[in-house]
Amino acid sequence: MNTAEQLPTKTSRRPSWRVLLGLLMSAAIVVLVILKRAWLLEALSLALNAQPRWLLAALGVILASYMVSGQVFRVALRPQGHHIGTFRAWMTALVAIMISQSMPAGGVASYAFLVGTFRRRGVSTQQTALVATLELISYSSAMVLIAVFSLLYLIHYATSNDISGTTFVTPLLIGLGIIGALVSIALTLTGRTGTMTRLLDMAQRAVATVRRRTSDRAWAEGAAERIAAGRALIIANGKTLALLVLIQLTALCGHSLAMLLILLSLGVQTSFAVVLAAFGAALVTSLFNVLPGGGGTIETILAAVLGFLAVGPAAVPAAVIFRLLNFWLLLPAVALAYAWLMHHGTPVSAEQATAAGDYSKEPTP
Repeated sequence: MNTAEQLPTKTSRRPSWRVLLGLLMSAAIVVLVILKRAWLLEALSLALNAQPRWLLAALGVILASYMVSGQVFRVALRPQGHHIGTFRAWMTALVAIMISQSMPAGGVASYAFLVGTFRRRGVSTQQTALVATLELISYSSAMVLIAVFSLLYLIHYATSNDISGTTFVTPLLIGLGIIGALVSIALTLTGRTGTMTRLLDMAQRAVATVRRRTSDRAWAEGAAERIAAGRALIIANGKTLALLVLIQLTALCGHSLAMLLILLSLGVQTSFAVVLAAFGAALVTSLFNVLPGGGGTIETILAAVLGFLAVGPAAVPAAVIFRLLNFWLLLPAVALAYAWLMHHGTPVSAEQATAAGDYSKEPTP
């Protein structure tokens, strides 16, 4: 009886993954701010010289764009029999996106955050994996569509003005080519279970040899079957995926509109097409960028493409201010949103948690 009474005390002292992730995110924010403090001070000084009403409008559009991104989770969860409110979806998207950008291997931490957040709503791990996959595919598809527009616009601008656009066109072609190759390989492998099983078995045996362990073909067969089942689920949700791509396009266009408003705040008159072309190039760059906070490459690409498209000297401060509003100023709000999501969720019972894929046999706090 004494042992039974001591078990809850021991369990309650075990550090929660939510606390660990929260501490990691907070540490990442502090480190980023310290490392980028000179850049942030410069960005703030640039923002002070802009027209405040346009900057406030740009910030509002950015926040609205993140809210639109949150609708991806609402739409993807609905066919699974789950519903989350607009505000919760908004905060979830904001935190997940910022986590993925704030730390190395942010995609893994972002996925862990989604699993934990949705599990508190009774969503199973398998359903969360499907939602995360649909979100990734829809975002990548929307990004590719905007990048293709960017490529075509840059080629048209270069040929119309008889100037060389090789500096920007070539990296875009390479990036889109890599994406196309990866998609083709993924589609080919996931459509052939036998080939996928052999490749996974070869990889598993290689790892087993290095670690001096016995290989197990059953693992490869099981993994191949799960991947094939996931592919079938994605195909079955084709209409949902098409809607998600449209939502992602709307959100990304919203960020481009915010960039246009920032240029207006600096007294620059340009078109939405110019800003969207620059944003498309930056999106492709961000896909291959693993540096926390973008490492400065996103604003550099934005400024470079805007300068190429004759925006003028305002291209650099506009790109810096955009990144300030789009990422840096939102970090404190993200920390508050994370705390709210963790402490104002709808806890599920131990039985519900187990059914949702939580085998800790503990009630969610």
